[in-house]
Amino acid sequence: MTRWPHAILLLGLVAYLFATLPRLTVFPPMGEDEPWIAAAPYKLATEGRLGSDLFTGYYGMERHHFEQMPLFPLMQAGLFRLFGVGVAQMRALPVACGLLLLLVVFAVGRQLGGNRVGALAVVLMITLRVTEGGEGTGILLLDRARINRYDIAVPVFALLALAAFNRAEHSRGGSWYVLTGFFTGLASLSHLYGLFWLPVFAGVLIVRHRWRVLRNGDLWLILVGFAGPWFFWVGYIATGWSDFVGQMRMDAARFNLLDPRFYVDNVLHGDGPISLDWAVRSIRGLALTRVGTWTMLIGTPAAVAVALRRARDASSRTVCVLALASLAQLAMFVMLLKVKSLNYMIALWPLAALLLAWVGIWLWDRGRVATQVALATLLGLVVLEGGIHVSRAHTHARHVTPYDWYESEVAGCIPPGSLVVGLQRYWLGLRQYRYRSWLLPIDSTNPLYSGEPISLDEALDRLNPGVILVDRHINDLMTDAARTESPNYQLHVGFEAFKKRRRPQLTCVIKDHTYGTMQVYLLSDPRH
Repeated sequence: MTRWPHAILLLGLVAYLFATLPRLTVFPPMGEDEPWIAAAPYKLATEGRLGSDLFTGYYGMERHHFEQMPLFPLMQAGLFRLFGVGVAQMRALPVACGLLLLLVVFAVGRQLGGNRVGALAVVLMITLRVTEGGEGTGILLLDRARINRYDIAVPVFALLALAAFNRAEHSRGGSWYVLTGFFTGLASLSHLYGLFWLPVFAGVLIVRHRWRVLRNGDLWLILVGFAGPWFFWVGYIATGWSDFVGQMRMDAARFNLLDPRFYVDNVLHGDGPISLDWAVRSIRGLALTRVGTWTMLIGTPAAVAVALRRARDASSRTVCVLALASLAQLAMFVMLLKVKSLNYMIALWPLAALLLAWVGIWLWDRGRVATQVALATLLGLVVLEGGIHVSRAHTHARHVTPYDWYESEVAGCIPPGSLVVGLQRYWLGLRQYRYRSWLLPIDSTNPLYSGEPISLDEALDRLNPGVILVDRHINDLMTDAARTESPNYQLHVGFEAFKKRRRPQLTCVIKDHTYGTMQVYLLSDPRH
């Protein structure tokens, strides 16, 4: 038995680490969501409570944090407890999830068509450039693994569930069905869209067994496994039900499931990738030189078509399940997700990589020399394109301002013990202060997010900050809000009233090419 696929797997894992680890604490520049997501794990690791001080007073969020699913924060809290808190420790978890994802992709690829499929899928995961990428690589796995978000955990557990389901279907072992449900539960506790896998598995069983599915027990075993991890989360929610309902106001617009317009808007005009108008605009403007993207756009539907045509072949049953699962996942993403962030696409991309790898090996085995040469050339171009953009991203990273340095400059302007109001991006480097997000007073003015909305000046008075950080984003918001026709005009009115009463003094202006200009205001006569 040849061992070269395992050698490719090992080389792929090493290449992934070499592409991901260098300058991890610097590049990409710290995003707005990363410290936001890390705040609850930090409090759990240091105080033993899953809450976020960024939103102290917002429906008990400092006591219990419901706004994000719990699995990723729990894992990150463990890392913080063991290794301390910092940018490297924060981003280590998504890097580890990416490494595990490659191993699971290889395992599922083996189920589809042997070690060669698994090895090729790993190569595609770390080289095929799908997106423009901006300053990143455009390779979904490499770019998503460098930022602190929970999305990358979803496909790890989802593919483990798929691997367990495939094993259950071949061995008829009840424990594998329980594991299928268990891993599906973990995927959905990483992000709620991980729940989309539950109807996929149920649908496959119903198609195969029809009404007998209610009698043979397989579906019930999946549901039992799924209920296990969710039992603890539901129990935790029950301890603060009223706060849970309040915190969900932040996401209420994403779950307007009883309005038919919700689904139409999602399909046609969804905010982000894979809505219809986004797809049309993107494909129209796609350069012919984007080898990786064209390979994905043409190759994935072709792989699905070939897999479904071979559905009656018993040897192709596993890949048929993957094809159906991919179609179902895509349909649910398009119809049910109002916000289709590029970060979410990491949940779909491993399915496409596996399908491309399977159809590539299928064509290789059945093709003539000319077909094999064409496939090898295409793979070479994919690897070359990916390698070029990995190199460019690493070059760009050398010119990015280190987050820790920038934060130390800001901290040097803040008196000890101050209560600071700033955007979430800066919390991690300023966590030694009592830090509150700008979104806390801003959301207090919005009836969508607050049951008793108040003006911005009143919301800021309640916080009683000693320092206010105005970065380029807040500055742009308030500049735009100064227009009387702006929907945020009342924010401008409230902020001006607050400044007139509290007379903030500009103590520092920090200018940086990466993070922009930061203005640090010290408030006179703070009330204690």
